[in-house]
Amino acid sequence: MATAATSLLPYTLSFCPERPSTSSFSSSSSCFFGGGCHNVTFTALSTSSSASKFSTRVSANRVGTVISASGDYYATLGVPKSASSKEIKAAYRKLARQYHPDVNKEPGATEKFKEISAAYEVLSDDKKRALYNQYGEAGVKSTVGGASNTYTTNPFDLFETFFGPSMGGFSGMGQTGFTTGHRNTVTKGEDLRYDVTLKFSEAIFGAEKEFELSHSETCEVCAGTGAKIGSKMRICTTCGGRGQVMRTEQTPFGLFSQVSVCPNCGGDGEVISEYCRQCSGEGRIRVKKNFKVKVPPGVSTGSILRVAGEGDAGPRGGPPGDLYVYLDVQQMTEIQRDGINLMSTISISYLDAILGAVVMVKTVEGITELQIPAGTQPGNVLILAKKGVPRLNKPSIRGDHLFKIKVTIPKRVSARERELLEELSYLNDPTTSPRTRPKTEPATANKESQTETVTTKADELEDQNDIWQKLKDFAGSVANGALKWLKDNL
Repeated sequence: MATAATSLLPYTLSFCPERPSTSSFSSSSSCFFGGGCHNVTFTALSTSSSASKFSTRVSANRVGTVISASGDYYATLGVPKSASSKEIKAAYRKLARQYHPDVNKEPGATEKFKEISAAYEVLSDDKKRALYNQYGEAGVKSTVGGASNTYTTNPFDLFETFFGPSMGGFSGMGQTGFTTGHRNTVTKGEDLRYDVTLKFSEAIFGAEKEFELSHSETCEVCAGTGAKIGSKMRICTTCGGRGQVMRTEQTPFGLFSQVSVCPNCGGDGEVISEYCRQCSGEGRIRVKKNFKVKVPPGVSTGSILRVAGEGDAGPRGGPPGDLYVYLDVQQMTEIQRDGINLMSTISISYLDAILGAVVMVKTVEGITELQIPAGTQPGNVLILAKKGVPRLNKPSIRGDHLFKIKVTIPKRVSARERELLEELSYLNDPTTSPRTRPKTEPATANKESQTETVTTKADELEDQNDIWQKLKDFAGSVANGALKWLKDNL
């Protein structure tokens, strides 16, 4: 397992435009080189018997070209009608070098070059030349432009046939409407996407995530060519090895021609004669690979990690695309995130709010003490500095954890608590009248009154018992005295 090098992209990622497929073409675009497709706008043609005219309007440097040649092809090449094929070829070689746009910068050189190429294309072909000699330009049109799927020669491909791919020593074809070299086109592979879910703490402190992904890699047996080792490529019969074809169509406005990628070889100019058995001619094989991606601290939902070169391999040995990892962060009910700061709400009693206290709170680093100052009001926000989220790509800068205070007021209090609160209220404002006691207090007073009544009755009974005791004592004293007098006198 290899650790992939990642780079964090902006919050919102826009993928690169899709690359044009080389296996199809349409009438609204022409693909000439690895740079992609360019829109083409064609204008109507007007023909004249006195001179050859060309009408082209383009929206980019690489476009399709409208070619309509009329007039005397022999005069264009400067040869008589009885000229041999060798003389026609020599005339074309001379004039093509003279009027090539990369050599001749004069106005009209490009149009002249195309006239020369169009004339040579007809006169160099015995069948077309015979039709031209018999019916003129109309005979050539009926053969070349009658069907919409007829392919004709690109004038610059024709030039390359004579002077080679190096353009006869010319530096390039920057101002022309065509280009060659499709066999050197390199197409990048497709990009891939993978979604990863992170825990809340992993998004804050960073993490390493491992996952398995299937993607295509270049076939090691054929090195991406798709051909069997030792086999030879053969020239495409559709485009003749040029990699592009010209489609012409006869319309009421004239002959319209457009260059596009060859549908058979895909612009390579060559086709495989014997396919590789490992990849079945695809040049790529599908494999599963384990990835280990480092997630930096401070990411959030929607962040994207780019792993360069880990997408699908490009066709025909082209460079691979990239892997994009989309991140989704799980949320916590106790802690909410606001940028690089964290938010929480805690409840404290009214006594802690009045007197102050130290409470235990939950943070991303665990349970931590929070000092509640005396006199804290409901809605106040207390801050634990440097306990928030690290700033992305700058982990030394970290946010704070903010705690919003919620004070809890009890719905019921005991009698003792009420007395103390009333005393506290009286101390705070002596002019305040005493509070009315709850309904439970009269019942207590009745019990005390009943107790006092019982005690009074008991005292009264005790007093009555004392009087009777005194009377008994007095009577006994009198009786004892009388008995003693009787004994002494008798």
